[in-house]
Amino acid sequence: MTQREKEDKLVETLKDPDEDNKPARIIDEAIRNKHKVYCATDWHLWKRVTKGKSKCNKNKDFEKILKNVNETLTKDDVLIYLGDIVDGEFTEKEELKSILKTIPGKKILVLGNNDLFTKSFYKSCGFDYVVQSFVWHNVIFTHMPVKNDNDINVHGHIHGYRIYWIPYTNQIDVAAFNGRHELVELDGLLKKQKAYSKTIKESPEHFNEGYMNQN
Repeated sequence: MTQREKEDKLVETLKDPDEDNKPARIIDEAIRNKHKVYCATDWHLWKRVTKGKSKCNKNKDFEKILKNVNETLTKDDVLIYLGDIVDGEFTEKEELKSILKTIPGKKILVLGNNDLFTKSFYKSCGFDYVVQSFVWHNVIFTHMPVKNDNDINVHGHIHGYRIYWIPYTNQIDVAAFNGRHELVELDGLLKKQKAYSKTIKESPEHFNEGYMNQN
């Protein structure tokens, strides 16, 4: 199966957002109580040494990422994490769990193509909700950009490259605003979508993720 075929297959799972929409409720509650809502994506805290092999090393920005997260979030804030915590071959689950549990606040995980463990495992890491996608006030949150009928599609996956393999309509990549290393406030992100839309390109080919993970 080609990379493009894998992506298309995964995108099929994103078309039916979380039905009870509990993630949207905790976002509304945080905003109502004047707390912050942040987005982040594609940390790849451990990165594969060789594609397809289980050996992974810590990302060179490992300490920087976690320092920024823990210094920014409070216990009352919300983090929407848009997928790919580590590379798919990662095996040190208990170490990962111990690190993720130190992150404060209410946390929503939108599963990425590298998030291969069970939903129950990610919940044991401190995520309040683990979903394929969800909608908040007609903004759809996914890992990969998807064709949609919503106002905006907030996503990760393309690592800030601003090149889309689907006809571009209303997407915005959190990584384009340093969301791989810092937290990006949701409110400000949404306001940047129109300007962002003028900077993107379209390509029939999907980026090779092995290449992206070198950056």
